[in-house]
Amino acid sequence: MEQLFYELIRVSTGQLDCLSRGPEPEEWSELHELAHQQKMTGICYRGVQALFEFGLRVPQDLVIDWMAEAEAIGERNGLYTHRTLKLQQLLIEKGYASSVLIGQGAARDYGEALQHLREPDGIHLYVKADADEVLAAIDISSWDDTPVCLHNTIGLGKNPFRNRILRKWFEKNRKSLFVKDGEMVRPAVSMNVVLLLVNLYWRFLYDGITMRELTDCYFSLKRLANKERASQVKYDKIFRSFGLLQFARGVMWIMHEVFGLEESLQVVKPSYVKGSFILDEVMSGKRHFFRLLMKYPFETILSLR
Repeated sequence: MEQLFYELIRVSTGQLDCLSRGPEPEEWSELHELAHQQKMTGICYRGVQALFEFGLRVPQDLVIDWMAEAEAIGERNGLYTHRTLKLQQLLIEKGYASSVLIGQGAARDYGEALQHLREPDGIHLYVKADADEVLAAIDISSWDDTPVCLHNTIGLGKNPFRNRILRKWFEKNRKSLFVKDGEMVRPAVSMNVVLLLVNLYWRFLYDGITMRELTDCYFSLKRLANKERASQVKYDKIFRSFGLLQFARGVMWIMHEVFGLEESLQVVKPSYVKGSFILDEVMSGKRHFFRLLMKYPFETILSLR
């Protein structure tokens, strides 16, 4: 079933035309449940629509529910994007520079057909100021239906040594955090790849990640290939300095195994051993403390603090 789910993701993202076989009615229900669990309901609905051309039909009751869920996701995306842009404008008026991290920033990389179907998780902005001070200076009291998170620092888990190196690197490359992209200010694509891997690592260790976050990474890598590949950023050197190289290699393997990303577009050499462990954890839908302890002992122990 997992392999069929990966195929559905590839159909949804335009990497595959059709599934290797037609799912049975109960299998469509399982695929829908997997999509829901992995926060891919809207994206996978796009694949369901594409499969109509090949005569692969979802049971009527299920497809009606799936369509309604996708429409609701689209409405939330519209609201969150509007408020992201509004919040950035309010911050500019108060003299604060901000950059859209993950969330609605990541959705931009999905392209016109898919960005409104990415399941939103609120507004995430980097602001070089105290978050409480910033929130006191602007009025978003009516935004109860829109989670807003302001970040004034960037971290890589709870390891103080790695964080010191990471923050020095980001401070050195701070200009790349603030790049105009239409009405939105967000990181340059080369910086965004680093930010997404840092965010993936943090969430993997402490919160757990879903296929949604991995899809963000996939589309960021695709955008990197289209926009700034000529910059030849030494990602292996960057990730090694953060202690993140082996994790990044695992993610690159997933990029090929699940999404079909060409090896030429991967920023570091893929690792089956690291990648299969990460993918197993993602698809389980749970955070297995003792398994993480065996693979990432120091960081896992720090997670108890």
